[in-house]
Amino acid sequence: MNDDEKRARDEAGAAARGGTVALLERVADTIGLHAGASAVFGEPVERDGLTVIPVAQMIIGTGAGGGTSADDESGAGAGGGSVTRPLGYIEMGPAGALFRPIQQPWQNPTLIVSVAFAGLLVAKALRTLLRG
Repeated sequence: MNDDEKRARDEAGAAARGGTVALLERVADTIGLHAGASAVFGEPVERDGLTVIPVAQMIIGTGAGGGTSADDESGAGAGGGSVTRPLGYIEMGPAGALFRPIQQPWQNPTLIVSVAFAGLLVAKALRTLLRG
């Protein structure tokens, strides 16, 4: 490979890397448009002197890559996404503010133990019925 070919390859690689960075920035900006405070803290709801503000957790991820091939072709790609889940709400009233978490069923140890115990009882009953 002569000097001109090496320089062309290096320039193509630099353009691909620069394109990757620009593409990643565009993806992050697009996701960021939807990741403001209103996505995590919903609009307050007021009723009877009580204000409720929904609270959520948002996780954002992005990735990008690029490169050149042995044939001096270059390319780049990027992607990203986000996940939002409710955590609870802030209750504001005359007595002050209080965060109230939303319990998910799988986070309740009593429910997990109860379901496991019920499953064991059902399995034992089926075994007894099948033996006969």
